[in-house]
Amino acid sequence: MNRDIIETSAPGKILWLGGYSVLERPNLGFVTTVDARVRARVKTTSGKGVRISAPQFGAAITGVLDAGTGNLEIAAHKELVLMKTCVEIATRYAVGAGHRVLGIDVEAKSDPAFGYDMSGTKRVGKSGLGSSAATAVATVGGILSAYGMDYNEDDALHKLAQLAHSVATGKVGSGFDVAAAMHGSIVYRRYSPTIISELPKELAGTDLQKLVKRTWDYKVERRVMPNMFLSTFSNFVGSSMQTSTSVSRVFEFKKQDPERYNRIISGIAKEDEIAASALKAIDEGGGVEYNLSLFGEAFENGRLLTKKLGELSGCDIEPDDLSAYIEETKKNGAFVSKLPGSGGRDALACLCKNKEDYLKLKRFLERNNGLQILDISLKNDGFRIE
Repeated sequence: MNRDIIETSAPGKILWLGGYSVLERPNLGFVTTVDARVRARVKTTSGKGVRISAPQFGAAITGVLDAGTGNLEIAAHKELVLMKTCVEIATRYAVGAGHRVLGIDVEAKSDPAFGYDMSGTKRVGKSGLGSSAATAVATVGGILSAYGMDYNEDDALHKLAQLAHSVATGKVGSGFDVAAAMHGSIVYRRYSPTIISELPKELAGTDLQKLVKRTWDYKVERRVMPNMFLSTFSNFVGSSMQTSTSVSRVFEFKKQDPERYNRIISGIAKEDEIAASALKAIDEGGGVEYNLSLFGEAFENGRLLTKKLGELSGCDIEPDDLSAYIEETKKNGAFVSKLPGSGGRDALACLCKNKEDYLKLKRFLERNNGLQILDISLKNDGFRIE
C-alpha cells in the first residue's frame, strides 16, 4: 500500500518582456522566477477518498474519486477550484496510463510574498507573482509523483498544468506563468490556443494521454537575468489590475482596429527581441556597455508602446501618474522600471546596475507610503520535489 508523502514546490515569476505581446504567437516573453514558492504536500491513502485543503484560505473539501475514470465527486469551493481541477486532471491522466486510483490528501501553501502585507497585521491581497500558476504546477507535479510517473516525459507536468489552469480559470492565457513555474526563468513563446480551446469539455484518461503525447508548438528556452542586475518588486497598496479585464479590453481594441493593434504589437515584439538579445549578450560577457545601452533603449521603447496600447484600448496599462513615478525611479537608482505583466496599479519592477544604485532606489521606494516592497529576489529555479 502506497502511503508515501510527496512534497513539491513551484516558484512565482516576474514578466520583464512581452506584456500583452506574448499573447500573440510567436512573440516572446522573458520571465524570471523568484525565491517565493507555492508548496504542495501530497499523501496517498488507502481507498479512493480525496481531501483538498488550503490552510491560508481556511478552506478544505473532501470527496471520492471514481475508480474507473479518475473523476472527482466533490462539492465546489471557490478557493479550491484550481486544486480540484489539478487533482482530477492528473488522476485521469494516471488512470489513462493504467494506474489504479489512489486516495489523495493534498494541501497547498504559498510563501508570504504571494499575499503582501497590506494592513500591517496580516497578509491579504495578491502580489501579482503568479500564485495560481505555481499552485497548478506544484499540485499536478505532486499527484503525478505520487503515482510514480515521470512528469518530465513529453513535458507532461507542464502540459497538464497548462490545461488545468485554463479549465479552472475558464480562459486560455499565454501560459508564460505556468511555463516559468515548471521550467524556471525562460524566454517563452506561447502554444496555439486552439490546442486547449478546441478540446471537448470532458476528457478521459486516454484523451489526456494523447494530448500530452501530442507535440505542442510552444517554445521554452532557459534564460536568466544577468547577474549584474539587482531587482526590486513592489506592490501598490490597495490596488490591483484584473488581468482578465485588461486583456478583454485589449482584445476588443484588436477587433475594432486590427491594423493598428497589429502595428503596436509588432512594435513591442520587435523591441523585446532586441532587449532579450542584448540581455543574452550581457550574460555571456560580450560588449557589456554597448548591450546595456541597447537593452535599456529597447526596454523603454517597448514599455512606451505598451502604454500606448493601453491608451488606445481604454485600459490603464500605464497611467500617466505612474509613468511620472517610473521616471522618478530612474533618477533614484533604477536603470529600468516597469509595471510588469498586465500593468496597471498592481506592481512595480525595477532593475539596478549595482549595489549603490539598488540601495538608493530602495530608500526612494520606502518613502512612498503607497508601496509595499516585497522581500524577494530572482532565483531562476522551476518546479522541484523537496
